[in-house]
Amino acid sequence: MKKLFILSSCLLYLSCSTVCFADDVISESDLFTPQEIQQWENEALDKLEEAPIVFDKEENDLAKENSATISGINGKKLGTWSWRDGVICITDSHAKSPLFNNGHAGIVAAAPYYDSVIEANPSDGVQPKYGSWGSRFSGNTVVQLGVKSTTVTQDRKAAQWAAKQIGKPYNKSFTNINTRSSFYCSQLVWAAYKDTTGADIGTAAWGTAIHPFELVNNKTQVIYRNRTS
Repeated sequence: MKKLFILSSCLLYLSCSTVCFADDVISESDLFTPQEIQQWENEALDKLEEAPIVFDKEENDLAKENSATISGINGKKLGTWSWRDGVICITDSHAKSPLFNNGHAGIVAAAPYYDSVIEANPSDGVQPKYGSWGSRFSGNTVVQLGVKSTTVTQDRKAAQWAAKQIGKPYNKSFTNINTRSSFYCSQLVWAAYKDTTGADIGTAAWGTAIHPFELVNNKTQVIYRNRTS
């Protein structure tokens, strides 16, 4: 557990930050072999590929009425990209350290930021980014998640909360998840739900940092995947 926490914290820092602090930065290659890191990355990425896909909350009632299956949604086997407020987006296509793919996370925005995902990036902090991730990151795996314990109304409130953070800077202190003056990508998503609904969609396995891949867990469910491999 401790080893995993150190690894996740170091890799998040090294992959996303352009600022180095001598007392804080430890090279991932000094702590772990390339083989160890590759194995850990593969396990995390497997979750994106293998998690079962279910109906989204708004689709579920209709599906029950029609005895539909996921393979029958609009003729697609992988679900359908959703612009529903508060849906969580995860991809393996973003920040990369020399040895590890750290992924990226965002939350589908509420009005007036139509057709956008609110994200936190090192270059410009918290901003809405327009266009579906299925198109933006078409060469990589993209999944969308719904939170099991919340309602559609609560999800919208999480999206509205995220929109209020637009303009705030990027958070380079990855273990400081309780700050609300700056955000990194997965911290923003986690905080949006924690602060508005009380739902903690993180896990203890990653220590105090919130990793994008961590959000794929038993508290969330996959409603869309852009590909199977």
